[in-house]
Amino acid sequence: MPASTTPRPVKNSILFGIVLVAALLIPASAALAGIVAPEAGGGTPNAEGIRSLYLLIFGFGCVVFAGVGGLLIWTIVRYRSSKGAVAVQVHGNNRLEIGWTVGAALLLVLISVVTFVKLDQIKNPPNSSANGLSTPKNVSFSSGPAKPALPPNGRSLNIDVNGQQYVWRYTYADTDTNNLNNVFSYGQMVVPTNTTVSLSIRALDVQHSWWIPELGGKFDAVPGYTNYTWFKISEPGIYNGQCAELCGRGHATMIASVKAVSPAEFEQWYAAQKAAILAAEKEVAATRNAQVAKDEQALKDAQKEAGPPAAPAEPADGEKIFVAGVPATGALACGSCHALKQAGTNAAVGPNLDVVLKGQSAAMIKASTLSPNKLISKGFAANIMPANYATSLTEAQLDALVQYLDEAVNGK
Repeated sequence: MPASTTPRPVKNSILFGIVLVAALLIPASAALAGIVAPEAGGGTPNAEGIRSLYLLIFGFGCVVFAGVGGLLIWTIVRYRSSKGAVAVQVHGNNRLEIGWTVGAALLLVLISVVTFVKLDQIKNPPNSSANGLSTPKNVSFSSGPAKPALPPNGRSLNIDVNGQQYVWRYTYADTDTNNLNNVFSYGQMVVPTNTTVSLSIRALDVQHSWWIPELGGKFDAVPGYTNYTWFKISEPGIYNGQCAELCGRGHATMIASVKAVSPAEFEQWYAAQKAAILAAEKEVAATRNAQVAKDEQALKDAQKEAGPPAAPAEPADGEKIFVAGVPATGALACGSCHALKQAGTNAAVGPNLDVVLKGQSAAMIKASTLSPNKLISKGFAANIMPANYATSLTEAQLDALVQYLDEAVNGK
């Protein structure tokens, strides 16, 4: 008895159902982009590229799923058991086997081609738009082996993203070489729309991971290494994310946030931040000068009580004192801890004197030598620099050292 057959209307209905399911799954994947695919709400090209690539591959997967599942259902219905039927022994189907092998290979080739086409949009940043912020040539925070991908014209707003337990610090690059006066913020990064923003991602303590889903992929923040990424937001708004690397007990509260505003609003915000820094520096300078005057008077009073110091055996040499110190009295060499271009020293235990003493008065240099814990540079700890120079150096030696530093840094 011949095997039972399925009427053609039933067969056509099954094939139509397979095509219908595949057609519905592909647009459904786009509608569920925030659930089954990465978000890309900011309009930044790299995030859009990641999402569209994900959805394309997901769509191919839906077609394969519908095709394989539909074929399985059709086979079950077509060759279902029926009373009195005699099974036909089948020993393979060359056309079918060749077909699914070639089809799978072509699908892999198609996915590979689409992926490589999309990689350019994901990896390489475009120029800022005409209505974006006018930025200078990119200023990098790091000179390590990895290099950032830059727009064709080399112009972007570079921001240093520094992961710290448990907060993100954002420092905005400017055109000078003094990073101590750069605009910075904690918690929320403010950026202009339609402007290419390049990020230098680092960590201060342990490994963190920078990730704001709507602005692109994750990038690890690793101590001692700099990673790079970029985004270009077209829609104003606030885009939130979180550290994606377990970094300690405060990991859950390490929130990342980017606020995109118009270029005009960004310039106003940046100017206000810069003005606040300058005002704080003036306030600190006034406090410092008052402290310097007080210390100078206290020093004069102490010297008056102690009487005139013994004259040195030879004229004081400021450079020699800086490089070698005065071992006989316990005055350590300044060059063993500080970098100074004039003296050829490059130690990094203390701050770079070419930077921190630039523009400072001789009185301030003298006060910071005598009372180092009252004038601590940002980023350095107290009780590191010896506080015995008032007793280990004579007045002439101290004045010679101060004069040498003043002339070496300020060219006086």
